[in-house]
Amino acid sequence: MSPLSQSSRARQRLAQLVQQRESAESILLGRSDLLKGTVTEVQRMCGKPGCKCTKGDKHVCYQLSQSVESRTRTRNVPRKQLETVRRLTDEYRRFRQARAAWVRLNAQIIEIINQLESNRTIKSIPDEPRRKKG
Repeated sequence: MSPLSQSSRARQRLAQLVQQRESAESILLGRSDLLKGTVTEVQRMCGKPGCKCTKGDKHVCYQLSQSVESRTRTRNVPRKQLETVRRLTDEYRRFRQARAAWVRLNAQIIEIINQLESNRTIKSIPDEPRRKKG
């Protein structure tokens, strides 16, 4: 493949990557609140004698699991806040995915820019023909 067609393909790929990066940037530059953590459904027993949970029909509750100072912390999520907490944790996950994509895309963009530079860089200036004395 000629350097010219390599450069053409590289420019096309670069345009695609820039477009993908802009999509990730729109998420990163958003204004929605983020909540680090994961919401999980937990089934537990309350411990009251005669309760339905003692017969196997456990109570369902929701918890937010977060990493705080390298330790996992778990907090109960009240049902009235469940949808808000889920939305905020989903936004956090989207943000983190967009951040990872942005980093990966930038690395690919730099690689293509380096390739374009290499394709366009001439090795040396051609020598001028020497005149014969005489």
